[in-house]
Amino acid sequence: MTRDFFNKESWTVGKAAELYGIDTWGAGYFSMGEEGDVVVTPFGADHGPKISLHKIAKEVEERGLAMPVLLRIENILGSQIKLLHETFRKVIRENDYTGEYKGVFPIKVNQQEEVIEAITQFGKRYNHGLEAGSKPELIAAISMMKSREACLICNGYKDEEFIDLGLHAIKMGYQVFFVIEVPGEVDLIIERAKYHKVTPHLGLRIKLSTQAEGLWTESGGDASVFGLGMNHIVDVIDRLKDENMLDCLELLHYHIGSQIPNIRDIRAGAMEACRIYEELVNEGARMGYLDLGGGLAVDYDGSNTNFHSSRNYSMEEYCCDIVESIITVLSRNNIPHPTIITESGRAIVAYYSVLLFNILDVSSFLPPPIPEKLPESANDLLENLLIAYNMVSPKNIQECLNDALFYRTQARQLFKHGQINIRERALAENLAQHTLIKISQL
Repeated sequence: MTRDFFNKESWTVGKAAELYGIDTWGAGYFSMGEEGDVVVTPFGADHGPKISLHKIAKEVEERGLAMPVLLRIENILGSQIKLLHETFRKVIRENDYTGEYKGVFPIKVNQQEEVIEAITQFGKRYNHGLEAGSKPELIAAISMMKSREACLICNGYKDEEFIDLGLHAIKMGYQVFFVIEVPGEVDLIIERAKYHKVTPHLGLRIKLSTQAEGLWTESGGDASVFGLGMNHIVDVIDRLKDENMLDCLELLHYHIGSQIPNIRDIRAGAMEACRIYEELVNEGARMGYLDLGGGLAVDYDGSNTNFHSSRNYSMEEYCCDIVESIITVLSRNNIPHPTIITESGRAIVAYYSVLLFNILDVSSFLPPPIPEKLPESANDLLENLLIAYNMVSPKNIQECLNDALFYRTQARQLFKHGQINIRERALAENLAQHTLIKISQL
């Protein structure tokens, strides 16, 4: 914070941007305009038009609509999908990775029809798919998928009707993967696949020992609720071998948490999963897809740290660490590089909607002007505070700071014990604050 933030006459757009940190958390989509209002750039920094949110709010009211209004900026969805895919493509190309990248969007993150429609439309050129964790989500996904090359990942509880829906989608030409999360799902999938005479695409969701930092740390580790442990993985492999269906096993999936703030955890999870992937290949499974789940964090506070509301990595670092981890583990024994899948949800939609509302009132931390003279009956500490204010200079900053803080504390104590009244307490706070401001401006 610059020293003259309290001076209204010297206030600038740059100081406003610094105060609110919009350039750090805005991700290139939000910034301060030349007139001091917030502007949105749907196609990212330095690309396309900059649109004033204040002007949008005025136009909305001119149409007879009242605030608050939820403004949805669909082009940001397209920009985030493009950024994710283009960054992965760049990293894949630079590291001679022989696989490709296909993203999927978890419908549960935002189930609104307009959002899913926009994501599938923008993602069509990249074969960006969807993830469904329930029958309603699977029906929505099948009806809204725009590309037959995109992946449709089926997670969550799977009953007979859910599995039948997915098998019919395979008949329609969709790349549907049934991700086995509990051993009991295997027999039901085998039974329904035989009934419909459809070869299913199967995946395993595994429990990793790796645990990520952040609010969702319990999503990983041996005690996590979802996924198969090592013994269950072996049981599923043996069951598929008994049915001559091991070649149906093509995908490995894990999820160690949403909003993973530390890149170290992302890398550790990927390397552990790759070892399991390698063993599945050695067991004779076809494999070909590695689904790292969610976790790509959003830097909500702009601090670029491993705090739970931030992240200590960029999009390129995220992609690079994943690709390099896979290469490091699988290339040792010449295991073909799999197609990488991530289920990034919040990273796609976090920036696309803005709540606009009217400001009902404003409050200010600026103190009222100092009176020309103190009341005749004023307590001595008020005189001392006024002297400290008048004495502020570059030569005695520390002395005046100590005096202001000391007499302010003394005034608060005297007020608690009934030795000064509320007007004297208010005047003491006023004088102390003016002194601090005067010091900050030197």
